Amino acid sequence: MPEQVLVQRADEEAAEGRHAEALELYARAWESRHDEVAEKLLDLVEAWGDVDAALEVLQRTADQGVSGAYEALAALLVEIEEPEEAIKNLQEAHERGREVTLWTAAVLSDELDDREQAEVWYRRAIDAGAAGALNDFGVFLSDDPERLVEAEEVLTLAVERGDPMALGNLGRMHLEAEQPEEALRWLRRGLDAGVRSVLVPMAEAEQQLGDFSQARAHLTEALDDEIEGAQLAWANFCAEHGTPDEQSAAEGEFLTAIEAEEVGAHFDYAVFLADRERFDEAIQHYTAAAEEGEANAWLNLALIYEDQKDRRTAEDCYRSGIEAGDLHALLAYAEFLRQWGRPKDIPALFPQAEALGADAAELAQLRSMAG
Repeated sequence: MPEQVLVQRADEEAAEGRHAEALELYARAWESRHDEVAEKLLDLVEAWGDVDAALEVLQRTADQGVSGAYEALAALLVEIEEPEEAIKNLQEAHERGREVTLWTAAVLSDELDDREQAEVWYRRAIDAGAAGALNDFGVFLSDDPERLVEAEEVLTLAVERGDPMALGNLGRMHLEAEQPEEALRWLRRGLDAGVRSVLVPMAEAEQQLGDFSQARAHLTEALDDEIEGAQLAWANFCAEHGTPDEQSAAEGEFLTAIEAEEVGAHFDYAVFLADRERFDEAIQHYTAAAEEGEANAWLNLALIYEDQKDRRTAEDCYRSGIEAGDLHALLAYAEFLRQWGRPKDIPALFPQAEALGADAAELAQLRSMAG
């Protein structure tokens, strides 16, 4: 049965509240996790509210030989934070001839933090000619500070093979390396190629170079295009480089970014509040940022509590930052221990420091603080 007919029938079943029947039809119509069917399937499960029943329907459909249903299962399992089970279903789909190599790599990397296996699947995706594989692999490599040269080589190859998204990622990589002029070279090429998402990092590079009028213009364009991250970038611009009127409006812009659930909005607003010595409000937003997974928020919370002479809560925050993988929190905690006469507790931090990637100078600093 043609896919569009299946989707039409599924829509009708969903409208009548027959969730199981609709879900099976959507699974049979499944083509890609990026298309409308995938969105409809996940929306249906949310509206149904019975995840276990949905999983049973999808599993039964897959068992009937509908290979795309394994992908639908994987999508739902990622959504409910069961990535290990998602990987099993993606591998099942792969064995049945579905092209899921790049998706498998992404789940292994982003959800399971299994970089070794993720690299295996990224390379399989490249060998399979999966669209965007070189670009995604280059971004994956760029997350490792020791593989930045390799990342640039892979992203450059992606550009040479016609992937415009790699232009933006090359620009972002140079921006993170504090090379704004080189970043702009790639970002401008990305914009010329129609990649509008580069407007936000372009504005950041221009701010670093002191070209605030161009940054303002590009952020205005990004806001008009509703580009992800534009609202928060605009709030920060207003606070740091805006006209008097823009600075007055900055707080409202941060609140709009929070309402829009932009990534990093709670953290940046907390910094804004702390800079203005509104520490109780800053604590509230740093806490929200920490709950969203911003590891550095714990260190900033610890420093505020330490300034407020609440050493016990400060210590809890330092430890939470270390557990979240923040090396800076560990180094600051060691200084906290030294300052309060507890150098004997510092050696216990050595193994964690090494695991978090402390270099020789940082390890020597810890040893020195331990006496």
